[in-house]
Amino acid sequence: MNSYLQELVRSTGAAWNRFWFTPRSVATVCLLRILVGLAAIYYLLSFAFDLTTWFGSDGLLPTSVVRTLTNRFHPSYLSLTETPALLWSLHLVGLLIVTAFTLGLWTRVMAILSTTVVLSYIHRAPMIAGQFESVLAFLLLYLCLAPCGRRYSLDCWLLRRRGKALDTTPVVSATVSTRLIQVHLASFYLMMALSKLAGETWWTGDAVWWLIARSESRLVDLTALHQSEFLLNGWTHFIVVFELAFASLVWLRLARPVLLAVSVFMWASLACITGMLSFSAIMIVANAAFVAPETVATIVTSRVPPHRTAAASGCE
Repeated sequence: MNSYLQELVRSTGAAWNRFWFTPRSVATVCLLRILVGLAAIYYLLSFAFDLTTWFGSDGLLPTSVVRTLTNRFHPSYLSLTETPALLWSLHLVGLLIVTAFTLGLWTRVMAILSTTVVLSYIHRAPMIAGQFESVLAFLLLYLCLAPCGRRYSLDCWLLRRRGKALDTTPVVSATVSTRLIQVHLASFYLMMALSKLAGETWWTGDAVWWLIARSESRLVDLTALHQSEFLLNGWTHFIVVFELAFASLVWLRLARPVLLAVSVFMWASLACITGMLSFSAIMIVANAAFVAPETVATIVTSRVPPHRTAAASGCE
C-alpha cells in the first residue's frame, strides 16, 4: 500500500510538473499577443464616438452614479476625471499603449499597461461590460507572464537591427501563461454549458429558434428555418454538447484539431444569429492558445517570403 501511494504521489507530481513547467517555444503566445492586442484596440475604438456620453460628468454614467450603483470601489484611472479634454487625452494614450503592445514594442511593460488600460474601462462602467470584456481581460492578464514579444514584434526587429543575439530557447513562462489561458478557457466553456443546462429552452431544443427570432440582434435572418424543427433542435443540443466536449476533450491530442475547427464554425454561426460578433471573435482568438507553437511557427514561416525566412525564423 505504501509503495502504491508513493508511486501515485510521484507520478502525479511528475505529470503536474510536465503540464505546467515544461519549457516551450513562445510562438503561440506571440501570436496571441497580436490577436488579443487587435481585440483590445477594437474595444477602445468602440468608445470613440461616445466617450463623453458614457464617462463625462454630464454623461450617462458619471463616477458618482457608478459608485452608487455598484456600492464598491472599482480602481480605474478614468475615475480621476470627467472633463472632456482629459478623458480624450487618457483615451488616446490608452490607444497608443495597446497599439504598442500589439506591435510588440517594449512588450513586457506594454503588456502590463494594456491590461491596466482595459481593466480601467471595465471597472469604470462594469454595468455595460459583457462576456467579451471578461475574456479579453483574462487573456491580457495571462500574457503579462509570458515573453510574448520575442517573435513577430518590433522588439525583435530592433534587436536584429542592433546586431544582438536573440534568445531562441524554450521558456517555462510561456508554458505557464499558455496553460493558465487553456485552463481558464476550458472552465469558461464548462460554465457556459452548465448555465445553458439550467435553462428550459436548451433542454427542449428551442433555444436556437428563440435566438433566430430576435430580429433586433441577429445579423442573418434565418426565420425560414421555422419549419425545420429537427434541424433547430439538433443545432441547440449540438451547442451544449460541443461546449461540454471542448472542456473535457480538448486536452486529448487527437481530438484537439477537430474541436478547434468545429469551434470556428460554431462561433461563426452563433455570431450570425445573436449579433455577438466581438464575443464570438474573441472566443476564436482564445482557442488559439491550444494551437501548438510548432504549428504556429510553421504557418507563419510558410507565409514569409523566401529571402526573409532565415532572419524571421531566428527571431524569437
